[in-house]
Amino acid sequence: MRCSLAALSASNHLCCPYCEYLLPTEDENRFLYRNYYDSYWTPLVEQIGINRTPHCTRHTCIPMLSEAGVQDTTIKKIVGYSGAMTLTEKVYTHLDMQVLIDAINKTLENKTTVIADAESA
Repeated sequence: MRCSLAALSASNHLCCPYCEYLLPTEDENRFLYRNYYDSYWTPLVEQIGINRTPHCTRHTCIPMLSEAGVQDTTIKKIVGYSGAMTLTEKVYTHLDMQVLIDAINKTLENKTTVIADAESA
């Protein structure tokens, strides 16, 4: 079975069970930055009316992951910060896709807890 965003949407999968990428191209490869930016990022930010780059999202995502207690190695893998990874992290640490998805989901759980705590205060 081939990976595609349409197939993932139709099957309600959060990631492709047949390849190593969270959002693969039609031929199961990683997106090139320009392709992703032009095809997905630009239409999304235009639709929601913000003027941000994908790099800007790191300044939100990294603190959210950190506050949710996600390990540094997992954070680096999620945001693609290979330059900041140690040799051990780059070569010997192999994180399962589900670990990465669970880490991202922890930010949502943490946000819900923070909102509930603030409302009860």
